[in-house]
Amino acid sequence: MKRVLLYSICLILIAPACTSPETDGTQVLDSSKFNKTDSLPSVNPDTLPKQSTNTSLQFNAEDKTNLLLFEKVSLGMSSSQVQNKFTYFSQLHDEDLNDQLGAKGFQESIMDIHFLNRKGKLEFNFKNDSLYRYSIAFNEPNEAKGNKIYYQILDYYNDYIGSAQPVNIEEDNHYAQLTTWFLNPDYLVASYNLNTGNITITAQNTKPGQ
Repeated sequence: MKRVLLYSICLILIAPACTSPETDGTQVLDSSKFNKTDSLPSVNPDTLPKQSTNTSLQFNAEDKTNLLLFEKVSLGMSSSQVQNKFTYFSQLHDEDLNDQLGAKGFQESIMDIHFLNRKGKLEFNFKNDSLYRYSIAFNEPNEAKGNKIYYQILDYYNDYIGSAQPVNIEEDNHYAQLTTWFLNPDYLVASYNLNTGNITITAQNTKPGQ
């Protein structure tokens, strides 16, 4: 009896060790029968190229000084006062090189500048040695680029000064765009001539059209 019991115990201990996955009755799933989803590498949003609409005016420190020249130079200043503001102030001459205008007290100073990545001119106009107007002028022959930068300038001044006051243009001159801001008591004027590509920013003591 003891031998039978010992034999039974041995069979119980040996049976699990001899059982393999193929014979233990357990069904093994074949992973090859399932479609595997391709895994995509994670992307850091900071590394994605950013699309720039480039709707804002791009300018450097010198450009900003010229854009806001009305904060540095006041109309009514004498030529010597304006000259003290600029180390590159050029010598005065008769306005438009016209001696008749010169005889009436009209003189000007014109300087070459680099403005908004373009060659430009900075001009100061005096009457009886009193500054009555200054202007910054440059040219963009490409109409699409010229139109874009003109409206970028308008947006810049609208944000900085306030809403512009559109100026009515005569019907026979509809190729010119003109916009003005009231500086109290003076006026800032931006103009764009579609025919020539000239863009001008002017500060003057008279309202455009008067």
